[in-house]
Amino acid sequence: MPLVIIGSGHAGYTLARAFRQHDTSTPVVVLTEDGGEYYSKPQLSHGFGHQTSAAQLIQNSATGMAAELKIMVRPHTQVTAIDFAAQKITAGAAQIPYSDLVLAVGAKPFVPPIEGDGAQDILTLNNLEQYRRYFDTLNRSEHVLVIGGGLVGTEIAHDIAQHKRVTLVDIGSRLLERLVPEPVSQRLHSVMDQVTLHFGTVVARIDKMAKGYSVTMADGVKLTVDAIICTAGLKPRLDLTAGLEIQRGIVVDSYLRTSQAHVYALGDCAEIEGQILPYLQPITLSANALASTLAGKPTPVHFGPLPVAVKTPRYPIQLAGLTQGSNLDWQINEGDDGLTALAHRDNKLVGYVTTGSRNGFSLLPTLIR
Repeated sequence: MPLVIIGSGHAGYTLARAFRQHDTSTPVVVLTEDGGEYYSKPQLSHGFGHQTSAAQLIQNSATGMAAELKIMVRPHTQVTAIDFAAQKITAGAAQIPYSDLVLAVGAKPFVPPIEGDGAQDILTLNNLEQYRRYFDTLNRSEHVLVIGGGLVGTEIAHDIAQHKRVTLVDIGSRLLERLVPEPVSQRLHSVMDQVTLHFGTVVARIDKMAKGYSVTMADGVKLTVDAIICTAGLKPRLDLTAGLEIQRGIVVDSYLRTSQAHVYALGDCAEIEGQILPYLQPITLSANALASTLAGKPTPVHFGPLPVAVKTPRYPIQLAGLTQGSNLDWQINEGDDGLTALAHRDNKLVGYVTTGSRNGFSLLPTLIR
């Protein structure tokens, strides 16, 4: 029976590639509800800034991936049920057995409840098909509203502002509030002066107009825009998880095992050690460890402190470790080449943030978890 992977994103294809390095003979089947194209998901956030079409983002087709990895890829396949006892998947009229099953189903965008008939037109940016709609809509737009000032929202607003007028709204008090100390946000605000920032409020209502949308904030501020993008976060996809232990995501142990035998979870849908880690590096580390486990050599995944890059070219930011919380003591050093902020707890270095041309990678081994 084959190894079956549900999902053809970075997690699914990285696992298939890593597994093939250990095992060249076991059949591998990738089931995906989209076209199965291989592309870099982080580039969705930056594609419009570089005027890159959806077709240009594709690095390989489903057929190409199948040939390269010597696997079967079944695009446009909707899995409707999983029988864990019988180790069988139902996809339409097909019944697909598995020896091991990996759920790499990712996450879906979170859109907060918003009133008005224009709320249904909110754009999200989580896959290639959504990017096609996003790209076409933005090309026709002059004024764009971005909901959410976290990592993705900040990057998107930064890039769109090269071509369009941009307003960003966030319930917090500053950009990247959950990732960096206040001085870093302040420097970022100053370089993103092309973006109008509204903090401490949310979008309450979106109404369609003859051209564009009328947007009403909870604090009473109104504006007219041509497109709205929501980057308020992601929620793990849990629609195939009946019979699995679930908290915020699919609960897995350090071997990526779920509560059902021969079933594993990987990527944005998985919750490991109470955390969901929707970044490329932890997903890659997880895929490599799981590939070894599935090939017969049980291998736990170890993360350690993970660096994160905020891709805002006008003010590049890197961070790692613990960088949020009221009980952190910050030591900040700033010069013409950027800023270094060191986070201490109980006199121990637990995190850092660097900006500009400064690089904090040398600090990674010294961070205390």
